[in-house]
Amino acid sequence: MKLYIVRHGETDWNNEKKLQGRSDVPLNDYGRELAYITAEALKDVSFDAIYSSPLIRAYETATILKGDRDIDIIKDERLREMCFGEYEGKHTAGLPQEFWYFFDAPEKYIPTEGGETYEQVLDRAKEFIDTVVVPNSQKMDTMMIVAHGAMNKAIMCHVKQHGIDQYWSGGLQRNCGVMIVTLDESGYHVVDESKIFYKEK
Repeated sequence: MKLYIVRHGETDWNNEKKLQGRSDVPLNDYGRELAYITAEALKDVSFDAIYSSPLIRAYETATILKGDRDIDIIKDERLREMCFGEYEGKHTAGLPQEFWYFFDAPEKYIPTEGGETYEQVLDRAKEFIDTVVVPNSQKMDTMMIVAHGAMNKAIMCHVKQHGIDQYWSGGLQRNCGVMIVTLDESGYHVVDESKIFYKEK
């Protein structure tokens, strides 16, 4: 089976470098443009299923990518973005120094009040893989997963069998970036971890 793991299109908070997490921020016009460009690039791919985070920025991206295919988009709560608690909506430049462990030394990251740990996000990703991806790997040829920056990297940690210290290996996925992975009897194989179909600004 081939997996297309897509990050949602741009939002105003992405553009303004604000933490989003569970906050339900919609796509902006540029984010929709990126999604339509990506949809055009993927129009000939025959997807058997599309799974999406229920957050609007991911679900709208999935809807655009689906195009006129006669399949349902399945919302899965486990694909929601990592929760940042009281830091959500704040500009990253104004966050305390210890927050930067999030990117620079994830194994040392301690979430603020109401936030999730890396372990919790990895557990959600593993449950999704174990109950959705693996059982369908012999039944489907191609699956699309549309979610978020931290969530998609959690999926890739399981794919690459990386620990939290290597969580951000390969870098943050760009908006409407596509990671392509295959799964067969011998395991997972990363085909492309940084595919985009548009010219960056």
